[in-house]
Amino acid sequence: MKFVVRHEPGGWIWELHNEFGEVLCRSATAFKAREGALEALKTVRAMAPRALVFDPLGTLYEGV
Repeated sequence: MKFVVRHEPGGWIWELHNEFGEVLCRSATAFKAREGALEALKTVRAMAPRALVFDPLGTLYEGV
């Protein structure tokens, strides 16, 4: 599984994808700044600590 943080027309969101790329869950709200989405993701990620965080191009967010 992996988390993906991306920008949509309404703002920044996070999604949790399974190994097939299917979205298992996503943020309930969009955030004005990417940092807001990353902060919210930290709370969720505590429940899936081994999941990595990527952007849509596959770049790993280090230290998240």
